[in-house]
Amino acid sequence: MRHTRSLTLALLLSLTAGCSNKTSDRDLQWVTAYQGIELLAKPTGAFGSRGDRVNIWMDPRTPTEYAEGHIPGSISLPFPMIEQDHQSLLRNAGTIIIYDTNWNDVIAVSASKRLMELGYSDIYTLRGGLEAWKADGNAVDTGAPKEATEEQAGRR
Repeated sequence: MRHTRSLTLALLLSLTAGCSNKTSDRDLQWVTAYQGIELLAKPTGAFGSRGDRVNIWMDPRTPTEYAEGHIPGSISLPFPMIEQDHQSLLRNAGTIIIYDTNWNDVIAVSASKRLMELGYSDIYTLRGGLEAWKADGNAVDTGAPKEATEEQAGRR
């Protein structure tokens, strides 16, 4: 497990090293689980301010980690696949809240920064990740990632 984390961290550092748009930790917007739920509950449709946008929970961890436990309704978009799949999975995304496993995990921070570099603006990072989500008494789903639904991907 430690080897996998080290390899993932090395991959993250190498992938973000060549990015042209620079982001820093100061650019991150942190939310608690409660704040995240409130943010994503805001309307985005006809009476919301952003038209046909869809609010999304995004899990950038590996498919195996996602299968072991994830926020219900979240989209699995593993960090190494963000560059390749962000346009199809996050089309018409409104607010995106990204989470990882726990306080020490760097995947959500890296994914948040990468999406900002790709031009997404309403990006938030869940403080404490899935551990904080569970500690607040929220439900967790298990099972392999499924293809994003039309609503999740913003393709109503």
